[in-house]
Amino acid sequence: MGVGTSTSSSSGGGSKQAVSNLARCIAVITAATTPSNRDKVVENLISSLQSAIAAGGDGGVGVSAQEVQLALLASGDLGRKVNLAAMAGGVAPNLLHIYLSFFDASSEDAKHAAAYALGRASVGAMDVFLPAILNALEQNSQKKQYLLLSALRELIHCYQTGGGADGGDISSSVPLILPHLVSHCSDKEEGVRTMVAECMGSLTCLEPGVMLPHLQELVATHGGKDVDDNEEGGGRKDALSCWTVATAIKFAIAAHADPSKLAGFMPSFLRLLSERDLSVRNAALLMVYSSVHHTPQLVAGLMQEHILPSLHELAQLNLKRVVDLGPFKHTVDDALPLRKAALSIFSTCLEKCPASIDIPAFMPILGKALGDVEDIQLQAHQIIISMCYRHPIPLVGAVEAFVDPLQKTIDKKTGQKTGTELERAHEWIKSGLRTMIALSNLDGVMKYVLMSVYFMDSFFICVER
Repeated sequence: MGVGTSTSSSSGGGSKQAVSNLARCIAVITAATTPSNRDKVVENLISSLQSAIAAGGDGGVGVSAQEVQLALLASGDLGRKVNLAAMAGGVAPNLLHIYLSFFDASSEDAKHAAAYALGRASVGAMDVFLPAILNALEQNSQKKQYLLLSALRELIHCYQTGGGADGGDISSSVPLILPHLVSHCSDKEEGVRTMVAECMGSLTCLEPGVMLPHLQELVATHGGKDVDDNEEGGGRKDALSCWTVATAIKFAIAAHADPSKLAGFMPSFLRLLSERDLSVRNAALLMVYSSVHHTPQLVAGLMQEHILPSLHELAQLNLKRVVDLGPFKHTVDDALPLRKAALSIFSTCLEKCPASIDIPAFMPILGKALGDVEDIQLQAHQIIISMCYRHPIPLVGAVEAFVDPLQKTIDKKTGQKTGTELERAHEWIKSGLRTMIALSNLDGVMKYVLMSVYFMDSFFICVER
């Protein structure tokens, strides 16, 4: 069973997904065959990969780049099903050396395939591969750290989705893994921190009794520091650690971590909504959004005390600054992502847990959102249209505050815009008009003289266009 013959039909530009599926098929068949046949397949895979390394890491004479990826993926998938360390001839050490060697390849596809293979092969032979991953993690550059963390994430994910063929678990290895994750949770590279957060989130699903107290301790240690967003050094690292914890909890919730285990720790994590660093507050908002979307019961009882005060504040936060780019100046609103996230949470709460929020208190904020930048306005339009069907009564009392910003949107001039910009401007105006029509259909709205006049004027203006 040769790699070259296996990929002959897909070597002419087949998709990555096809190669990945083919690798899984090879792994399943190889795991089910006789030991002698399995040895031959593994020998063939190793030979192909060694030839590629000798040729520079991306394929060489007789070994295409796609065949290299297939060999890497197939060896990793096989390692999840059988213990490569139990195979004769030093298979596990050879493959470990090969995987780490491909981290220096020029092809990004080869690098990521090697990281995937290293993580999957670790499932069946954790005693060989996991110590090597953790040791290399503390000795390599950030790029290789990212790949090593990708491998670690793949290992943890395999146990999260069913583990290896022997049905083992990862609980005994968590004390070895956790210190390395903690040491990288304040890395300045967001990609590295995201990988750390994914690993922590998956481990929280597997071992909540171990992980949640550690994450709570990280918040207690690094949270509440009064530091400048742009400050470097220890203060900035505190903020980055808090960002990683919030992101880890977001991933854990999305992966359906046990809500009964999470519930007691959520007040500690929700304190991150009050951090001074904007990136931490945004990460905390995304954590709340994940909870409201996936397990609303987790935060429904905490809304009034722990979430809504920050939600109301951040939905109105405006932090504009002017950046001098030489020939021209550009205005940046650092709080825009926070306003978007806050409105997304409110919108999802209306659907998932409306009883937990104070809808009338949010109407003035919604009115301000109608006069915000285009993206925020579109969010506000969608919320209002949805509320017209589900929660019309609070809208009737607040409709007069909506008239002026909606009128400005519908009366917006397109100027010299063409092509995509013109289409976007027209969609913006039509969104405002749809919102106005939805409001006008509510019982009691047209009794407001201002709304009635505005409806008729805007309708005829849009017809004329």
